[in-house]
Amino acid sequence: MPLKLSLVIPTYNESANLEKLCRKIVNSLDGGNFDFEIIIVDDNSPDGTWRIAEGLAKGDLRIRLVRRISTKGLASAVIDGWKVSRGQILGVIDADMQHPAEILTEMLNQVSHHQEIDIVVASRYVAGGGFQNKSFWQAFKSGLAIFLGVRLLPKIFKSVKDPLSGYFILRKEVITAKQLRPMGYKILLEVLVMGNYKKVYEHPYLFAQRQAGKTKAGWKQHFIYLLQLFKLKNYRLGHF
Repeated sequence: MPLKLSLVIPTYNESANLEKLCRKIVNSLDGGNFDFEIIIVDDNSPDGTWRIAEGLAKGDLRIRLVRRISTKGLASAVIDGWKVSRGQILGVIDADMQHPAEILTEMLNQVSHHQEIDIVVASRYVAGGGFQNKSFWQAFKSGLAIFLGVRLLPKIFKSVKDPLSGYFILRKEVITAKQLRPMGYKILLEVLVMGNYKKVYEHPYLFAQRQAGKTKAGWKQHFIYLLQLFKLKNYRLGHF
């Protein structure tokens, strides 16, 4: 029996991207020997993203919508999506088309063919990965985030080259019985610090430029990331 993937797409004002992304995901996974569901968790987007998700769900039973009226935030949206998942493999992909859905089958093959691999990260920092048209500002923010991470969580940042990736899959057992309360956008970092896993595999990809919609990553998110680093550092100190 094939493994089932529960892939969460957290959305807020992504009406210009959602349908195209779902089509790419379905086309990619239909070609492999995998069962899957797409769980769209929308924070009551003013641009009507949830209406598009409703239509997609009616047209394909493998697509589900969780509409959150009073709760907001990417991290909690992913956790809420995982809570209602039915698959043995959990995953997350951004709705902004910067993550290539085409590599999902290759990522799933790593988990299905290698029992020791529990987490597969789409990585910008392994051979073959990178950025499309990376700006100086992007390079500065990425470099600063990694610098801070190495200082506060050296073991994680030295063992995984892209622990800040927002595109990854994992076996459900990695987070079973774990009380994940990630802050901001860096859900993978929480999983790597708190989860139970043997091996992480990093699959290269090129981080694309956003084509439609607006980024939600402002200075507030950078401050939240710093708080998250300190929180996870304290967690590790209390468990080792």
